[in-house]
Amino acid sequence: MYVGDNSNLEFFTLDTEPTYTAKFISNTTNNDEEILEQIKNEATPTYLQYAITVNEENVAYVDTMDEAEEIVNNLSEDEKEKVDVGILKVYTNTLETINSEQVEIASTVESIVKEEVEEIEKKEVSSINGVYIAIQPISGIITSRFGDTSGRSRTHSGLDIAASTGTPIKACSDGIVKFSGYNGSYGNVVIVSNGNGVETYYAHCSKLYVSAGDEIKVGDIVGTVGSTGNSTGPHLHLEIRLNGTSINPQKYVYN
Repeated sequence: MYVGDNSNLEFFTLDTEPTYTAKFISNTTNNDEEILEQIKNEATPTYLQYAITVNEENVAYVDTMDEAEEIVNNLSEDEKEKVDVGILKVYTNTLETINSEQVEIASTVESIVKEEVEEIEKKEVSSINGVYIAIQPISGIITSRFGDTSGRSRTHSGLDIAASTGTPIKACSDGIVKFSGYNGSYGNVVIVSNGNGVETYYAHCSKLYVSAGDEIKVGDIVGTVGSTGNSTGPHLHLEIRLNGTSINPQKYVYN
């Protein structure tokens, strides 16, 4: 097999089916270089390289398996336990595209892995029984914290965040709307079942934009800030329950 000067060249594929004609030729020496050059001009080259993958995405390329294994082996075991790192054979007809990505390959891979680990650890910190609390439902001033008893007949079961009436309230986690309507001291409230025994309450709303049974995603608007129910001013009462017991929202959001 002819591989020329490039060790990454795996094989050539002829673009057209060759035709043959029987004829007499003079007894002269063929120019091998001209023949090979003609073959190259009429064929498509296929190159082989090795991609280093992070969570099944190609993030860097090297020429040999040994190089790929060295980069992967130099990553810490703790990182590789959290992030899926692998090596994949890559065949391409445009080696230049791959080669352009070979800049400080090892540090690039290490940087990407660290970013992935940090994101995973962030989710672990903000996770309740496997449910990720992704965002703050509103921006505002915290006026009453979980466990507060001042001026109350019972311990505060959530977190109050003051904001203007009509401020959109975003879902802080994915889930299914369990209840949407008026419910005593909560006023207008949306209760979302997030799975694994986790429920989020968005209370004292002025308007409700979802109905029971709706599937919602992080960032969806579930209602607007108001002062309905047992409330002395516009605010969001955010409550999180795990298996029916209220837990401190500030362990996962507004911390």
